[in-house]
Amino acid sequence: MTKSHAKASTALTQAAPNRLMIANDCIEPLQYFRVRDRHPRGEGPWKGEPDKIGWVDQQTDRHCIILREPNGTLSGYAGVTPDHALFGFSADAVPSAMGIRVHGGLNYGRHCEANVPEMISVCHVLSADDRRRSNATRGHGGTSDMFEHVDLWWFGFSTDHPGDFIPSASAANRSDGIEVYRDLAYVYAEVVKLASQLSAIEDVGEAPGDLKIVLPVKRLTHSNEGSEGNEC
Repeated sequence: MTKSHAKASTALTQAAPNRLMIANDCIEPLQYFRVRDRHPRGEGPWKGEPDKIGWVDQQTDRHCIILREPNGTLSGYAGVTPDHALFGFSADAVPSAMGIRVHGGLNYGRHCEANVPEMISVCHVLSADDRRRSNATRGHGGTSDMFEHVDLWWFGFSTDHPGDFIPSASAANRSDGIEVYRDLAYVYAEVVKLASQLSAIEDVGEAPGDLKIVLPVKRLTHSNEGSEGNEC
């Protein structure tokens, strides 16, 4: 990556709000970016959406990401630590018996993209400010390792399947009028579902045949209303 490219990328970052309302859930984003080159042009449900959000799901303690792809669609990801039964599995190697069901099916299984610019990477990266804040919480009831799981294996899905609306100007289905744009709230719901499903998998042995499914994590419902992508 050239130096000029790095400067251009830095200009696209946006300060993360302290709290963000998505699908009636209030999350604390660890990453929040608007990426001009990836954000769809023109009017549409994407207008007020960010292009990357990273957070820790409170119900499962899994790191999660929603990322804008070059074609303007949103993809979703959830990470697992090295002690997870599926750590290191490619998406197509995950046994169907695991019961993982997300939009379009799993099509991503890779290590943290630590060398990719943070605004477009599938990886949580600890900034200097976040590191100081994390260190300040040690011994004071904070989660000292909240940002330290760089060694994650990420599973994910995309929303550019048949029936999905692809907002990029070059997409053949931009004006067909029959596809559905999978917006921030929809992708968020699929991501937390993926996080819950991954957390429902318990490792009881070293061989894939020894894996078993435990009851999914029960998610709390929220009665508060709010606009998608607004602070809460």
